[in-house]
Amino acid sequence: YFKEIEKQINESKKNDSKNIDIINTEKNHLKHLVEASSKKISIDEIDFKTVLKNENEIDAISKALFYSAQIELKIKNQNEVLNNIQNKLTLLKKRISNITEEDKSFLLTYQLQYAYYRIQKKHIETRINLFNENKNKTIAFVLNLFSKKISTQKYQTQNEIIKFDENIKKLIQQKTAYELELEKEIINEHEEKKSILENKISKTNESIQNELIEKLKVLNKAVVISLINKKDKQYLKLSEEIESLLATLNTSEVTVYLEQNIIIKDIAKKILGNTRLFLNSSLSQSKSFFEEFGKYFTVTIFVFNEQSITVLSILKALLLIVSGFFIGFLYKRWIYKISLKWPNISQMSSRLTANVGYYIIILITIMISMSSLGIDMSSISLIAGALSIGIGFGLQTVVSNFIAGIILMFERTIRIGDIIEIDQISKGTVTDIRIRSTTIKTFDNIDIVIPNSSFIQNNVTNWTLDDVTRRIHIPFGVAYGTKIEKVKEVILKELDESNLIFLRNVEGKTPDIRLENMNASSVDFELLVWIKANDKVNPSSIRSDFLILIYNTLYKYDIEIPFPQLDLHVKENININ
Repeated sequence: YFKEIEKQINESKKNDSKNIDIINTEKNHLKHLVEASSKKISIDEIDFKTVLKNENEIDAISKALFYSAQIELKIKNQNEVLNNIQNKLTLLKKRISNITEEDKSFLLTYQLQYAYYRIQKKHIETRINLFNENKNKTIAFVLNLFSKKISTQKYQTQNEIIKFDENIKKLIQQKTAYELELEKEIINEHEEKKSILENKISKTNESIQNELIEKLKVLNKAVVISLINKKDKQYLKLSEEIESLLATLNTSEVTVYLEQNIIIKDIAKKILGNTRLFLNSSLSQSKSFFEEFGKYFTVTIFVFNEQSITVLSILKALLLIVSGFFIGFLYKRWIYKISLKWPNISQMSSRLTANVGYYIIILITIMISMSSLGIDMSSISLIAGALSIGIGFGLQTVVSNFIAGIILMFERTIRIGDIIEIDQISKGTVTDIRIRSTTIKTFDNIDIVIPNSSFIQNNVTNWTLDDVTRRIHIPFGVAYGTKIEKVKEVILKELDESNLIFLRNVEGKTPDIRLENMNASSVDFELLVWIKANDKVNPSSIRSDFLILIYNTLYKYDIEIPFPQLDLHVKENININ
C-alpha cells in the first residue's frame, strides 16, 4: 500500500498535476506513516525480584509505590495526548468528507495525516494498556508484601521526622534573617549586596524544599509501617500530616507524591477496611472540622455602619427573609381556609386580604433583617427619597400599574370571577388580580395578562358587576305576507320546549319577539332572551344556538325565509298615430 502511494506521488510529480510543495508534504507524511506503522510499543518495567534482593521489604514497598505513582502520571499524560489526537482525527475526517473542488489537491495529504494519527492512537492505547497492566502488577506486589510478617522495630521514623523539622526551622530562620538584610539593602540602594542576598534567599528556599521532600519520603515510610502494623489512628494522623506538607511544596516532584498519596489511600482501604477508616477518621476529625468550619461563619467579611458583617449575620438575615416568605405563604393559606368556612366572604375580599397581608409580612421581615445587619432604615429612606425622582421617570409605567392595582383591589369595580370586556380580543373571566397586572381567561381558554392601568384609562364592560343576568339580541327576518302573530307563536313555543339554557318564568325577564324593521326584502324581527353570564358561556356560541332554533322552527312551519330580490316592472309604450 505504501509503495502504491509513493508511486501515485511520483506520478503527480512527473505529470506536474500538483504543486511541488504539496508533493513534498505528501512525501514527508508518507515517511512518518511508514515509520509509525513499523514501530513496536514497549515500556520499561521494574524487576521486583531484584528490588527485593537489594533492599528490605519496607524500602521495596516505598519504591514500588513511587513507581506506581509515576505510572499513573504517565497514563494521565497519555490520555491527554489521546484526546488531542482524537480531536485531530475528527477534524481531518470532516475535511476529507467535505472536501471541495478547490482543495482536492490536498486530499491525499489529509488521508495520510488521518492514517498516521490512527496509528498513533492505536500506539497510545497499547501503551496505556501496558501501563495499566504494569501498575496492577506493582500494586499486587505491594499487597503481597503487606500480607507477609515484616519486622518494623528497627525503623525510627519519628526521630528522623524530628530531625528534618529542626533543619527546616533553622533554614526558615536563616531565610528570615536574609530577608531582613535585603530590606535594609533595598533602602540603602546597594544593588550588589541586594543581588547577593536575593541569591542566598533563593538557595535557602531550594534547601527548604529539599528538606521537605526528604521529610515526605520518611513520612511515606512511616505510613507504610503503620499499615503493616494495622494502626489505623497512626495512619490517619500521618496521612493528614502528609496532605498538609504536600500543600506547602512547590516543586515539580509534588505531582508524583500527590498520586502516590492517592494510591496509598486506596491500599489502606483494602488493608484496614472502609468502615474502620471511616469511623476512626470521623472521631479524630469531627471536632477539628467543626471548629474550623465555625471560624468561617464568625470571620468579619466587611464592616458596615460600625458593625462587623459576618457570614453568620448574612445567613441570619437571609433566614429572616425566607421565614417572612414562609409565614406570608402560611397566612395566605389560612385566609383561604377561613373564606371557605364563610361563604358570605367573596373571593375578591379573601384574595385582597391575603395579598395585602402577605406583602406587609414580607416588608416587615425585610426591615427586621436589614436592621440585624446594622443597616439604618432611616438612611435607606433618605437614599430612596433621593432616587425617587429618577425611579419615577424610569419606572413610570410600573408605578402607574402598581397604583392602578391598589385602586382595583379596594374599589372592587372588577373582581375575580367577573366577566369583562375591554375590546373584541380582551374579553373573558377575571381569574387573578395582582399588584401589577390582571389575568383574564377568554372564552377560548386563553390567558391574557393585562396591565392594571388599562382598566383605569379605558372603558371596561363588566357583564357581572351587579347582576349576572344579561339580555342578548338575536335578529332574524321573514318574507312579506307572513303573519306576525304566527311567527311569534311558533318561535316562543319551540323556544319554551327546547333545552336551551336561558331564564324561564322570571318576571320581567321572559323571552320576547319584537318587530324591528320592514326592509326591502324582509320583515325583520328580534328575539330577546335573558341568560346568566358565567365563565363557561360564550356569547357567540349562544347566539348560534338560538339562530339554529329559529331557522329550524321557520323551516318546520313553512315560513319563508327571505332573500334579496328585485321586482322588474316593464311598461309598454303605446304609439298612437
